[in-house]
Formats: sequence, C-alpha cells, structure tokens
Amino acid sequence: MTEFVIILIIIAILVALGFGLIGMVKGGKEGSDKMFKSLVTRVSLSVLLFILVLFSGYMGWIEPNIIMVDAPIAQK
Repeated sequence: MTEFVIILIIIAILVALGFGLIGMVKGGKEGSDKMFKSLVTRVSLSVLLFILVLFSGYMGWIEPNIIMVDAPIAQK
C-alpha cells in the first residue's frame, strides 16, 4: 500500500511540473501565478514524500535493497 501512495505522490509532482510548464509558456501575470502555485505544490509534495519514505522505513513498511558487502573485489 505504501508503494502505491509513493507512486501517486510522484505522479502528482510530475503533474504539478506540467502545470508549471504551461504557466511558463503562457507568460505574464497569470502564468507567473500558475508557476508559483506549481512550485509550492511540488515542494510541498516532495517534502511529504521524503517524510513518508522516512516514516515507512522506520515502521518497517518498506525495506532498503540488500547490498552485497562480501562481494569479491576485482583484482588488477
């Protein structure tokens, strides 16, 4: 379930990025306002995503990938 929420937040960030692009192309006062709202939305969603990933890792809902520590190192 957590992975689904994370993917939804990433999609929402990309949609906000698209709205910012539309505002940039539109230009003027209205476009500037649209870009600013898009920026606020992206930053807020990014902070929310970061906190969600940290909390999910702390609660054990998601686990990091396992790195092979004992893997042999290539000799020259």
